[in-house]
Amino acid sequence: MRSLRHSFAVLALLAVGGATVAAQSPNEILARYTRTIDPQGKIASIQGMKSTITMDIPAAGMTASIVAMQSRPNLMAMVIDIPGMGQMKQGYDGTTAWSSDPMQGPRLITGQEAAALVDGSDMNSMARKPEQFTHIEAAGEVDVDGVKANCLKLTWKSGRVTTECFSSASGLLVESRQTQQSQMGEVEAVTRLSDYRDVNGILVPHKMTQSAMGMQQMMTTTSVEFGPQDPKAFELPPEVKALKPE
Repeated sequence: MRSLRHSFAVLALLAVGGATVAAQSPNEILARYTRTIDPQGKIASIQGMKSTITMDIPAAGMTASIVAMQSRPNLMAMVIDIPGMGQMKQGYDGTTAWSSDPMQGPRLITGQEAAALVDGSDMNSMARKPEQFTHIEAAGEVDVDGVKANCLKLTWKSGRVTTECFSSASGLLVESRQTQQSQMGEVEAVTRLSDYRDVNGILVPHKMTQSAMGMQQMMTTTSVEFGPQDPKAFELPPEVKALKPE
């Protein structure tokens, strides 16, 4: 169940492209991705975002609903409703990463476990601009569901490392791989993205399948809204605030 919490930070996007591109440098691959998903440069002016997602976990016979919100400069909050289990919450208020659920109660998140949350809270992370990384290098080619993709190893400013694979034909991000830190130790996770749709001029993936610890989570986005979000949604819950040192 810990892997449920890692579903949000991964929301990347992509776009078209047209002709297959032969050899591209890592920075050219990222630049093509940015142009494809955001041809009008709208991401830089987005003040907030709210996504409604349905998550299915076939092995557990479980379906959950997710509401995820972001706000500039780097705020995020997510609520997962699981029938029969209750609510799992997670957030970052710009300084504190936290979670709260019926199994572990409220807790502060630190270190590498918090890194994905911090990276994902940055609205600009959608664009994958080179300045968001301290190191970028080519990581070979893979076949993702019959699509040839060029992979990049990206070291984020937080220190987190992800391997992200971009379709040679479209430029779209089709797979992301990373080692996630959790209370259960390191977890290898692979996320595949598809069904890109235009939302106010920005391409957003509406389907993601994440595989980790032998379990699959299939996430289907049912709505995406860009615009300012209620600041109260990002405030620390009282039970989490009580955990912070004076």
